[in-house]
Amino acid sequence: MKKINVYYILIFACAAICFFSCRSKNKPSDAEKGATVVATSSWTAAYAQAAGAGNIKILAPVEMNHPSEYELRPSDIPMLMEAEVIVYAGYEIMTERLKKGLNLPPEKLLLVQTDYSYDAIEKSVMALAARLGTESIAHKNLLEIRHAFDEGKIALQEKNLQGLSIIVHRFHVPLARELGLVPVVIFGPAAPEISEIVAVSKTDARIIMDNIHNPVGQPFKEVLPNTLYIQLLNFPGQRDTHTLCDVIRYNTSQILQDK
Repeated sequence: MKKINVYYILIFACAAICFFSCRSKNKPSDAEKGATVVATSSWTAAYAQAAGAGNIKILAPVEMNHPSEYELRPSDIPMLMEAEVIVYAGYEIMTERLKKGLNLPPEKLLLVQTDYSYDAIEKSVMALAARLGTESIAHKNLLEIRHAFDEGKIALQEKNLQGLSIIVHRFHVPLARELGLVPVVIFGPAAPEISEIVAVSKTDARIIMDNIHNPVGQPFKEVLPNTLYIQLLNFPGQRDTHTLCDVIRYNTSQILQDK
């Protein structure tokens, strides 16, 4: 009887070891994910994702309307100290503290140019990938980003929207031009002055492209009531977006509301 009990105990022990071993393989450790990358916002995090980073931590909460205004908290300091790369855009309120106030090694910081033109994305993504040693992953992700832009261009062509005159928030000019649209008035980020509103009223623009993170273009809708007014994203996180491709496709879908 004792021999039988020992037998079952051994079987149970082996099964338990196998179970927990499999679970640990299914959930990769931080070491398996690669270098720890700290991103200042969901936008710089999307650049890190495109570059091939697998262990990304974000400082500004994704739900913030103005992520660039996020101020560092004491709880952020250990994360920054332990990071192998810190990705920032340069316009964040925290920029000076990152560069001077925390005595971080300059080589730990990597500046990216955040806009939705393919050339700017490619340059920044590949610079980060070179730092991480993930160039092959970055090339694949850049192909998908290039494809998202091309899809948008084709969709606009099919609706005869390429070359369309638009009124566009300054932060969305790169995307508009990448998709083949023509900005006739560029506004923001400050609220428009009376002279700007009058100038817009004399245009035949068919779309007003505002910025969802700081919309200031509503007065133009008052003087152009038959013009499509849309708000576009820069920072992933809203409207079920997570990556640069998600944002490109979401913004394109908004533009295609024009009939």
